[in-house]
Amino acid sequence: MEGLPQVPQVADLVERVKLDERIVYFPVRHHSPACAWHVGRLIHDLKPDAVLVEGPRDATSLIPMILHAKTRLPIAIYTTYVQRRKDDIPLRYAAYYPMCEYSPEYAALKAGAEVGADCKFIDFKFPEMVHAEDKEPGGKAVSLLDEHYLQHSAVLKGVCEKIGVRDHDDLWDHLYEVSYKQLDTETFMRNVLAYCSLGREDYTEEMLEAEGCLAREQAMAHAIAQETGRVVVVTGGFHTAALPDMKPRMPKAMKVAQDDAMVVLMRYGFEQLDRLNGYASGIPSPEFYQRGWEGSDPQNLIIELGRELRRKNNEVSTADSIGALDHAHRLAQLRGHPEMSREDLLDGVRSAFIKGSEDVEGVLILAHARKMLAGSRIGDLPAEAGQPPIITDFRSTAGRLGIDIGSVDAKEVTLDLYRNRKHREVSRFFQRLRFLNVEFGENVRGPDFVSGEGLERIQEVWRYHWAPRHEAALIERSLYGSTLEEAAAALLLEQFAEAEKQGQGRRADLAARLLLEACRMGLHRQSQMLLDRTTGVVNEDGSFPSVVSAFESVLVLNVSREPLEAHHLEGVPELAELLYARACYLLPELAATPDEELNGVLNSLNALQQSVQTLGDDSDRQGLRWQHLRTLSGSADGNPVIRGAATGLLFGDGQIYPEKLADQLAASFHSDHQEGAAGAGYLRGLLSTARSVLWQIPEVVSEIHGVLANWDEARFVNQLPHMRLALADLTPRECDHVARTVGANLCAGTFEAHRDHQFSEADLLRSVELNKHVTESLTKDGLGSFIAG
Repeated sequence: MEGLPQVPQVADLVERVKLDERIVYFPVRHHSPACAWHVGRLIHDLKPDAVLVEGPRDATSLIPMILHAKTRLPIAIYTTYVQRRKDDIPLRYAAYYPMCEYSPEYAALKAGAEVGADCKFIDFKFPEMVHAEDKEPGGKAVSLLDEHYLQHSAVLKGVCEKIGVRDHDDLWDHLYEVSYKQLDTETFMRNVLAYCSLGREDYTEEMLEAEGCLAREQAMAHAIAQETGRVVVVTGGFHTAALPDMKPRMPKAMKVAQDDAMVVLMRYGFEQLDRLNGYASGIPSPEFYQRGWEGSDPQNLIIELGRELRRKNNEVSTADSIGALDHAHRLAQLRGHPEMSREDLLDGVRSAFIKGSEDVEGVLILAHARKMLAGSRIGDLPAEAGQPPIITDFRSTAGRLGIDIGSVDAKEVTLDLYRNRKHREVSRFFQRLRFLNVEFGENVRGPDFVSGEGLERIQEVWRYHWAPRHEAALIERSLYGSTLEEAAAALLLEQFAEAEKQGQGRRADLAARLLLEACRMGLHRQSQMLLDRTTGVVNEDGSFPSVVSAFESVLVLNVSREPLEAHHLEGVPELAELLYARACYLLPELAATPDEELNGVLNSLNALQQSVQTLGDDSDRQGLRWQHLRTLSGSADGNPVIRGAATGLLFGDGQIYPEKLADQLAASFHSDHQEGAAGAGYLRGLLSTARSVLWQIPEVVSEIHGVLANWDEARFVNQLPHMRLALADLTPRECDHVARTVGANLCAGTFEAHRDHQFSEADLLRSVELNKHVTESLTKDGLGSFIAG
């Protein structure tokens, strides 16, 4: 055909397209209105006995629902596969098979049903495809209508350059979409087959076999060979080029448990169908082609876009809209297009709406244009489609709670968790979806009872919007239960069991967080049991940070029973007491804390001291804590950072006199422990829990000053990083306070910091290095006494 290079083998293949054959192979590009129009016309003319369509063959039973009178497109066949492995976590795979009104596959099924043909899908089942194509596990769902074969073609890229079109999509529109009604079906089929055959020219048999393409085509050839009457075969043109000569062969039978493979129908949306949003099959901008399919002039999109831009205060006038329309029509004529193509329309927008640079002023305008061309239509399915119960529960719950799932536009809802019971139900709905990893709603702000942040807030704000991937994620979670509550409870119990197993039961923090999650999601039937099991985990947990974190979580639960509706729980104060006692019992063991865990332990020491105030820091609790802190502080070979932190906590509670604290600090500086870094480490720990000693106890600063003054330069440089780390958490105001104290000791008067010059750390280090070289040079020349003088 015109515009495409002539390749001998392709020309021979195209000549074999004849509509009087018993088996007619119809090549298509997925989601092409031109292909859909011609395939429907062909089937009505031929009235075949069977219509065979590329698609997972175990989805054939879904065809009646695909064609149901209440089904509103776009929809998708959604298929999953769980590959079980011995002694390892399973691999999970998922894939979509989308269809809209102008998809050739849907047009073929619809026309086939209208003429009484037997309609079937003939491609691999999804588990077979996974093993044939060696798909990557754990990623997002893929498309079963992947057209990367055509996009890969160097031949077609060369055609784009020769004709002067932008890309693969523009080339297809230029050759097929703008003039398909002017061609007879046989000619159109030959043209499409030539195009797709060229896309196959770059592939060797080894490449096709490695990607599983040959195995799929052999299976489709086997399905075709089983038919005895007149047949129309509708497949992607890449496969059509090979199917007539392909040797039939079915794959080796796979044993897949019923619960490990699923094929269902689901709603789909134009936003997801749009290839510009990442869908790697078919044609972009579905709303543009839907308008043409319905008989509406796509040029109306320019008018609508201009109106939308004016509404958003963009400088686009009515005259600009008229100019864009005129320019788009003239471009179509210049390019020989009987009808306006997508790029004709976009070029009209670029020429009239964008007043400056396309990559500056044009970014917003083109973003609006692409969004409008993509559209926001969402399909629907009848109740008879037999979707997993969890989807029915999701929809019915959303409807009962007044949550809109009929639009892809984002919405926001504000919930009063303390005074409105229904609002708490809505919050639980969102929280269950979040826990199930269904990204339907985003928590914008409000109290987070699990992390303990924002508890002063009484309102919770969620932003949400529906997308097909949300229902797909729910379908995956249907393995855990038939309702959101059941699935969330089952997943939570699974994770809780893992918390009990990890590290020989040492995950009280995770157990307590999951207990809070259960309450936040309204899983009241499980929460009491989880609380009891958490007690067992605590008794085996040897991690101080884990126990303290669990202590904080249980205290949050205790004070937040109203919004969490957790009044029925028994044993919450007792569990808090147990966690506090366990944390105190573990204090002496912190002496052996390795350096890489210091930050977490220091934070936990402060958290324990602060959190016990919520429980009530009575004399019994204080005595228990002080007893173990003294043991930790006095551990001779313990980590000096932790010993210093324990000393600081005791000082804050009035259990150590200032003079004794200063003596302990001095002893640590004169110790050879940790190659002389013990003093800086002790100071770091001390300041992490009681930084006020720097200005409350003059002896501390004096001791530090004395130590630094007595260090030689080599030791000073060696210890400088440790000292900097010890003082790193001081605020600017605290640094200024300490500097004034030091200045007063040195100058015996008021110290004023000079801020006329800003010296960087590099400047100071360079000065030290220069001073060292000058000193060495003067000493070498016999002028050392000059320096001393």
